[in-house]
Amino acid sequence: MPQLFCSDRWIRKINSHAKGNLDHWDKGETKPTTRMEVVVYLMLLTGCLAASKLHQVIDNGHSFNVTVNDILIFQHTYDNPMLYVGMGRTNFLEFRGNFRIDNDINRRVGLRNYTYQNFNWTDEIDFLMDDHQLRFRITTYTDKSVGIEIINNGIEYDYLWFRVVAEASEQVYGLGEQFSHLNLREFSYTPGKDPELFSVSRSRDRIYPIWTREQGVGRDKHDQVTFFADKMSGAGGDYHTTYFPQATFISSRKYLFHYDWYNYAEFDFSHNQYHEVFIKGEFSNLAIIPRDNMVDLVKSFVADTPLGKMAPLPSWLRDGIILGVQGGTDIMLKRLKTAQDQGVAVNGLWIQDWAGIKNTTFGQRLFWNWKWNPKRYPGLDQKIKDLKAQGVKVLAYINPNLNIEGDLYKTASSQGFVVKNRTGNPYLLDFGEFLCGIVDLTNPAAFNWYKGQIKTNIIDLGLSGWMADFGEYLPVDAVVFDKTLSIEMVHNQWPVLWAKCNRQAVEESGKLGEIVFWMRAGAAHTSNYTTLMWAGDQNVDFSYGDGLPSTIIAATSMGLSGTGLTHFDIGGYTTFGSLGLRRTAELLLRSAEMAVFTPVMRTHEGNQPDFNVQAYSNQYILLQFARLVQIYRMLGNYTTSVIQTCVRDGIPAQRPLVLHYQNDPVAVNAKYQYMYGSDLLIAPVIQANVTSQKVYLPQGEWVFLWNTSTQTAGNKYITVPAPIGQPPVFYQKTSPYSATFNAISKIPLVPPPPTTNQPSTKAPGSSNSGVLTATNSVLLLLTLYTQLMYNFSI
Repeated sequence: MPQLFCSDRWIRKINSHAKGNLDHWDKGETKPTTRMEVVVYLMLLTGCLAASKLHQVIDNGHSFNVTVNDILIFQHTYDNPMLYVGMGRTNFLEFRGNFRIDNDINRRVGLRNYTYQNFNWTDEIDFLMDDHQLRFRITTYTDKSVGIEIINNGIEYDYLWFRVVAEASEQVYGLGEQFSHLNLREFSYTPGKDPELFSVSRSRDRIYPIWTREQGVGRDKHDQVTFFADKMSGAGGDYHTTYFPQATFISSRKYLFHYDWYNYAEFDFSHNQYHEVFIKGEFSNLAIIPRDNMVDLVKSFVADTPLGKMAPLPSWLRDGIILGVQGGTDIMLKRLKTAQDQGVAVNGLWIQDWAGIKNTTFGQRLFWNWKWNPKRYPGLDQKIKDLKAQGVKVLAYINPNLNIEGDLYKTASSQGFVVKNRTGNPYLLDFGEFLCGIVDLTNPAAFNWYKGQIKTNIIDLGLSGWMADFGEYLPVDAVVFDKTLSIEMVHNQWPVLWAKCNRQAVEESGKLGEIVFWMRAGAAHTSNYTTLMWAGDQNVDFSYGDGLPSTIIAATSMGLSGTGLTHFDIGGYTTFGSLGLRRTAELLLRSAEMAVFTPVMRTHEGNQPDFNVQAYSNQYILLQFARLVQIYRMLGNYTTSVIQTCVRDGIPAQRPLVLHYQNDPVAVNAKYQYMYGSDLLIAPVIQANVTSQKVYLPQGEWVFLWNTSTQTAGNKYITVPAPIGQPPVFYQKTSPYSATFNAISKIPLVPPPPTTNQPSTKAPGSSNSGVLTATNSVLLLLTLYTQLMYNFSI
């Protein structure tokens, strides 16, 4: 179990000396003779305790309040206890990384009686049950943070609940990467407004589980695709499903809450008077960090928590766009030439099929044997060198699973390096007509072996980066090498181990700052290791639950959880061609223009490339990309400063307006606008067929990026033109980068083509969106079965 902020050894020494007991001082240490000497000695030696107490416990013998920096955090009375324990069993039903989780609770007891003691910087509240107790220990560690432990002295329980004081108008942000809601107290479906198309459990609309998993397909219980995905394999997802959950939130009451471990947990924000936190298993450490404003709260991730900070991104990423292509060496080079001939500045080619392909009855898949396949990519080793000399990097794909037909699996299995089942044999997962083993990242020997494979097969080949995919699939009935933690905790920790494996491979090769790897799965401490995140698998549409709009929430919520560098697949990923869910030119270009104002531009062909418009599909699209990438490159110095701020201070690159304008009632709810750095306000076009858009401008003097003669004071809405290629963007009039922004404003738009024949899809919410014909039903079922059973393209 980790210890937050300050060693428990020093806390024991202070508390024991306050009781007149010097036994905790180590042999050979000079024992101070007065309490003040203890305090001064430890403060000087460790710097871990505050000069004054940040928290207060106000106890009257029958009830108590706990404040942190005068913010009421905990409140307990006999009739309304703040702490509960319970017994039961949690059932995890899993299929291909999708989980249905049910808590079968057969007992829940409020701990009403307590005793209280104060020991200088620490207060201890013993909650009583029969002859046993749960000790609630609150300690001011520094003048900036308060830590809380719960120590069990004999009470038997499976679950623990505790309540944090709330206000009805309070907003809550964070919990890792969310896709539906920035303010986690917002209802999923507004009561009284949405039709009851399907059964929705209203009571759970603001409950967020901490469990890494697939985000789901559709993620909207009113949506046809989500409905049938649920029926087929439980893969539809919901408002709370995410690859990257984290037990951390920021309150508009100006404090940060961070629970620092990997238990399965649930955060219930549905009550006006309190937030209820559910923890399965042993409680670890909780930190409460108060600050005067939202920016300082976000800075505290780096300054006052063990979550760490991200490394600077390689500078070459800002030289152009990474094109996602596949098909072999000749096709890779053909795609590059096609783009370059139209003026697209390409800095990288991402080839996810570099390790080869495997043909199945449901189509072409990747061969999960993570090493260069010369048959698929002949001469790749030399082409990597040639392209690098031209300023074009080559990037690859890897995940922690190995196809049993590959030599890497055979080596790992023979050495006992794979996760086992309960009979002691390798745990094999069916990923669709092929079986895979999972490298056991809890086994130091296996960890080092796989790290070595990354160094040898990827880095030594000359590749400049890779997608480090997956990390959410560890089954809860698996058996791992290190049994220190429950398998549920290891499941939630798995993305961190996977990130650590990749990071160590990069660092030990001396390539940090040159190589980039990006991940979708995460948990607390991922930011210590990954170099970049990405938003995972979005639909190739404008849907709010799982399309382009959801990438905005993904970035801003993750940034408010301490991970401030991310990006997304330009054009989305998940395609259902037979249903008409195909990437249009409009969707591709709207997502590309938004990506200009993010740290990294990278395309993906999608899981059904032939159904999708691609960046290389025609001259018009290529010219649009050439212009957008030119703008992205012109922003290079600005983006560098944004990244440096994130690395140094923890302030994310993409910031919700509430971060800078927390007292503006409109800004706090503007979840589909964001600040890129502190100078640019972005209001991406996230609907089809838009030619103009209303934008909210907070306090300040703002200049319209595409027409600098449009200047206006803030605190109001303004409607501006929004043709493709010019998303609504404003900059601060006082920005030191005004000259750069002014130069960008002079870049002309690409003229529209005389005629277009691009594939199209109905806009979300079209007239037949709630109607299923017999033909559509069959197509839907067949397509979903194909896609969900076989995990799309990989």
